Amino acid sequence: MQVRYRLPPQADSFLARLDARWRLASLLPLFIGVAILRGLATSLLATTLALALVVLARVPWSWLGSRLLGLGLFLALFAGPLALLGRPAEALVIVLKGVSLGMLTAVLLVSAPVEHTAQAARSLGMPALLVHLFTLTYRYTFLLADELQRLRLALRLRGFRNRADGRSYEVVAAATGTLLVRGADRAERVAAAMRCRGFDGQFVTLRDGRTGLPEVLWFTASILLTALLIGWEWC
Repeated sequence: MQVRYRLPPQADSFLARLDARWRLASLLPLFIGVAILRGLATSLLATTLALALVVLARVPWSWLGSRLLGLGLFLALFAGPLALLGRPAEALVIVLKGVSLGMLTAVLLVSAPVEHTAQAARSLGMPALLVHLFTLTYRYTFLLADELQRLRLALRLRGFRNRADGRSYEVVAAATGTLLVRGADRAERVAAAMRCRGFDGQFVTLRDGRTGLPEVLWFTASILLTALLIGWEWC
């Protein structure tokens, strides 16, 4: 099985043209609102709303479908037992909420590069340490995946085939240790390079923030939609 990590596609849309701070601030209430829903009707409405945002953000359907398929298999681990125990409504709520959150995440990823969203989060008051951990973890996901591919290729060229025996477990453990050591060495080199370039823990960007009528209107609409969802849930 090949491990492939690819950057999310970037699409030109109304959401992509909004200021990153306002876009993130408008989507966060929707994330929270969908997460606290419990009713079937409101969960279905949230899924419809998330689907509308997917269309508005021009998220590629093929890219979204492959991600939602994996998410659906994960949600089945929780929804399946509930359905078998005679609670299909609660199982469907779990699936709808999970799919809605997955689509909202796709909208956030496709609307802007991750580094722009991280910078926006820092501007909105998120602690710098959390933002740095997020961006470095995201970046290292791709680097470690590339390193893993090289290790797997080297093992296969040397005749290794993964089997359910003690020797295979030893080789996999050694390869895992090698991957962690190489990752630690690379982290030290990256940290030294960042210090040499004067990194002081602050995000610096050439993109000027803006607050215009589209940003204000979109943020207001997002708050109203979130209030509608939560209000319908409590009524």
